[in-house]
Amino acid sequence: MNILFDLDDTLHDKRSTLQRCGARLFYEFDLQKYSDKAVFLVKFISENTVIQSKEVVFNNLAMEFGYETKLEQKLKDRFDQTFHNDAVPFSGVKEALKYLTKLKVVIGCVTNGRDFFQRNKIEALGLTKYFKVIVTSGETGKKKPDHGIFLDALSRMESAPENSVFCGDSLKSDMQPAKDLGFITVWKSSKIVKPDSVDFTIDKFYNFPSIWQAITKC
Repeated sequence: MNILFDLDDTLHDKRSTLQRCGARLFYEFDLQKYSDKAVFLVKFISENTVIQSKEVVFNNLAMEFGYETKLEQKLKDRFDQTFHNDAVPFSGVKEALKYLTKLKVVIGCVTNGRDFFQRNKIEALGLTKYFKVIVTSGETGKKKPDHGIFLDALSRMESAPENSVFCGDSLKSDMQPAKDLGFITVWKSSKIVKPDSVDFTIDKFYNFPSIWQAITKC
């Protein structure tokens, strides 16, 4: 049995990373001239958790706080260049990947996003060494929930859906397409109710060994 993971909000604690990055940029660019830090961070995190281009994100921030186009571009460039330095994994993620590696499970990552941006995060999180394959929408031109990006990853892993697990946080982009293809699905969620597209639910990665043992007994 092999496994593919989503990245953001599954392995990567995106909200915590945005909090750290936003605070750093706030002081680095002296943005207290334009806004209170708490107000800025709320907007910064909100804009970066909506599916939209980073050009739109930073344009919206500029319009909200009234700073000039030159500063808008500098902020975006700095964000692109350094965001990964603030990257935070969820607790227990590395332990779970080490556990799978010891079992000789083939592990991969399938993530939507710009290729350089996602790969920089994976490297900064210290996770690259655990993945046999990393497939991004920026690289392939296919974006989850498109079945093609899942099949691309499986091809590189030399695996089939019926011998694979997919772990992700999004019902629409992760669970449903993976289930449609025949994966065993693990939903990264604290919700108790389990939709039909979900086989297993995990909230904390410290519980991953017990989930994996249940999966392999299926």
